[in-house]
Amino acid sequence: MWKVNYHIVFKLNDGNIIKKNNSMNIKSSLVSSAKDAENYVLKKYKNGFQPLVNTDDIFISIINEKIIIESIEKLY
Repeated sequence: MWKVNYHIVFKLNDGNIIKKNNSMNIKSSLVSSAKDAENYVLKKYKNGFQPLVNTDDIFISIINEKIIIESIEKLY
């Protein structure tokens, strides 16, 4: 199992920048290295149906966003 800590930086239409943190525990036999874990999260970010962070409290239009992987830790 791997734990990936990340944050997403949102640039808003009004010029403000918001940073949202989260983490994901990955329990998949397909993920066997830190690079696999990073690619897993990036794939979820790009192709997933659910956002990786809660954006319900962002009421201004988002111009762009960028995900930053902070750390990857092998749990067992």
